[in-house]
Amino acid sequence: MKDSVLDIHECIEFILQAKGMTVYALSKELGFDKPAKLYTILNRRTKPSYETLVSITRRFEDVNGDWLLRGTGDPFVAPQKNESSSNQTDLLRERTRSLQNQIADRDETIELLKQQIMILREVINHSHRNEVLS
Repeated sequence: MKDSVLDIHECIEFILQAKGMTVYALSKELGFDKPAKLYTILNRRTKPSYETLVSITRRFEDVNGDWLLRGTGDPFVAPQKNESSSNQTDLLRERTRSLQNQIADRDETIELLKQQIMILREVINHSHRNEVLS
């Protein structure tokens, strides 16, 4: 990662992949109401605002802000050598919470898809009944 230069869109995509997050999950983590803001950034229709970049660096203290802006160097800052085990525990708790949020989001999506399947089945059954009656 040190040798290549990324644009700001690629840096945000890299953060998503490195953190194992979806656009929706990152939007929630950053406190956005909807993921549309990040989708427009990632689809290169707009560049992230200063507030968006600050939100990312505040929420993810391990993200190298200089890398995020310039696209060069290390994406993550090295942990302090005297980092306590409580910080590591906090990081693990944060990661666990993030994964739990992702699972909850996917569960919610699955439930919505199940409801849509039921509705489509009813529509199909209704159309079959109309064909038989015709």
